[in-house]
Amino acid sequence: MRQCHLRAGMMDMLAASALNDLVTLMVQSVAANTEGRHQDSLQYLDQALALEPDFFPAHSSRGDLLHAMGRYDEALAAYDQCLLRSPRLEHVLLARNNTVSALLADCDQQLSRRPHDVAVLLRRGLMLIRQEQYALALANVDQLLSLAPVNLDALNQRGNILLELNRHEEALLCYDRILALEAGQASAWFNRGNVLRKMNCLNQALWCYQEALSVQPDLAAAQVAQSHSLLMLGDFAAGWPLHEARWGIPDVQMHAIKSQAPRWLGQTALSGKTVLLWAEQGLGDSLQFVRYIPLVAETAARVIVCVPPPLAQLLESLLPPALLTIITNDKALPPHDLHCPLMSLPLALSWRLATVPADAPYLFADAALQAQWAQRLGPRAGSRLRAGLVWRGQRYSVANRGRDMALSDLLPLAGDDVEMISVQQQRLAADAEAHAAWPQLREFGAELTDMAQTAALIGNLDVVISVDTAIVHLAGALGIPALLMLRYEGEWRWGQPGEQGAPSLWYPTVRVFRQEKRADWQPVVNRVRACLADWQRRPPGLQDQRR
Repeated sequence: MRQCHLRAGMMDMLAASALNDLVTLMVQSVAANTEGRHQDSLQYLDQALALEPDFFPAHSSRGDLLHAMGRYDEALAAYDQCLLRSPRLEHVLLARNNTVSALLADCDQQLSRRPHDVAVLLRRGLMLIRQEQYALALANVDQLLSLAPVNLDALNQRGNILLELNRHEEALLCYDRILALEAGQASAWFNRGNVLRKMNCLNQALWCYQEALSVQPDLAAAQVAQSHSLLMLGDFAAGWPLHEARWGIPDVQMHAIKSQAPRWLGQTALSGKTVLLWAEQGLGDSLQFVRYIPLVAETAARVIVCVPPPLAQLLESLLPPALLTIITNDKALPPHDLHCPLMSLPLALSWRLATVPADAPYLFADAALQAQWAQRLGPRAGSRLRAGLVWRGQRYSVANRGRDMALSDLLPLAGDDVEMISVQQQRLAADAEAHAAWPQLREFGAELTDMAQTAALIGNLDVVISVDTAIVHLAGALGIPALLMLRYEGEWRWGQPGEQGAPSLWYPTVRVFRQEKRADWQPVVNRVRACLADWQRRPPGLQDQRR
C-alpha cells in the first residue's frame, strides 16, 4: 500500500508568501461560506488549489462545500483527490461515503420515476461498486443489459463486478463480448489481460496487453501490466525497463518528488555525486528495494534516502551514518545531484547485477527496543513457538478482497500449542466475533507506532505468518522466518505458482503457500499449521536452525 504524505515536504518548500496566500484563501473561503456566499467560497478554494494542487485541506473543504450545495458528483471527485494525497483522513473517508450514499439515493429517486433510464442505472452501478455491494451491483447491471444488451459501458461494468466476485471466467466473457462488438476497445483488451493475469495465464495476458497498446500506444497502465507479467515470469531484463512506464499513470506521477535534478537510471557515473533515493509507493515496496541502497553507496559520494516517517528509524540500521542520510518525505529535500526512485534501482544497477541480491538480514531491529519487547512479551513457555500473525493489510479506503483474509479463517490455528501474537495495527469490527473466540491471541496494535517498533517485536518471534503485506517484507529483511499466505493470482514479486512452501527468490527465510483455488484459504491454513507442527516436534536445539 502506498504511503501518501504532502509531497516531499510541500509545506516546507512553499515560500512564506505562498503559504500566507494559502492561509488567506482558506480563511476567505470559510468567511464566504459562513455568509452564505457558497460560489465565492468555492472560488477561493479553487484559487488555493491553483497555487498548490497538492494542498489536500482545500480538496477536503471543496468536497464538503460541494456536498452541501447538492453537487454530489463534484464533491465525490474532490474527496477522491484529497484521499489520493492523504488516504488516512478518517473524516474525509466518512464524508466520501456519505456522498456516495447521497448519489445512490439520487439514482433511486430518479429510477422511481424513470425505471428504464440506462444512464442512471449505469451510474447507480458505479455507486454500488463504491460501496462494495457487488451482488446488488451485478443485479443492477443485469437489469441494465436486459434493456440495452450491447451497451459497452454496462458490459465493462459487469466484467469488473464479476472480477471482484472472483468469477473470472464470466468476467472474461464480458470483455470478449465487448471485443466482438468493437475490436478496437483498448480498455477491453487491457481488462481482458488483467483477468488472464489473475488466472495465471501470463502469456495470453501479455498478448492482450500488446493488443491494447496497438490500439492505444500511450496506455501506460498496459505497459506496467506487461512489466508485472514479465517480472512474474522471471524475465527481469525485459520487465524492469517496461516498469518505468508507471510514470505515465497520473496516480503514480502525483507521488513523484519535486526535484530539479536529473533522474538517474544508471547512465551516469556516481563518483563525487550526491544521490537522492526515494520511496515512491508502499512500505512493503520500500522494504523490498532498500536492499539495493548499499550498492549505490559503494560509488556515490553521498546517499540520501527519503522515506515515509514509519520507516526512518529502522532504515538507520541499513548502513553507518557516514554512508547514509535518512530523511522523511514530509520535509524539504536537501541539495542533490541525481535522484532515483527505489523501485527503479534494479534497472539502474542492472549493468552490475547478475541476479536479485537476496542476502538477509540487511535490516536490523534496535537492540534496546528488542529488549523492551522481550520484557513486554514475558518469558516463553518452554519450547513453545512464538508466532506473529497478520491477516489484513492496513485499510484506508476499500479492502483488498483477494489479498486479505478474515481472522475467522485462521481459527484452526487457535487450538495449536503455539503462542500467537497479532502484528495488526488495526482491529476491524468484522473480526470481532473471531477475536472473542480466540482470547489467547495477544494484541499490541496501538504500540506498533512505526516499523522500528514492529521490527523489535518481530525480533522476539520464531516465525511470522502473514498475507502479502509489508510485515512479510519486514520479516524477510530481518532474516526472520515467515510463512506467506498468498492469494491465487499471486503478485509479480512472488513469481509463478510452484512447490508449496518453496522459499522466495527475494527472501530466503520466506516460504510461500499459495491458494490453489480462488478465495479458498483453508488448504493454505492447513499447510501453515502442518509446518508449525513440524517445527514444534523438532528436538531441542534443532528449532534454532529454522533461522
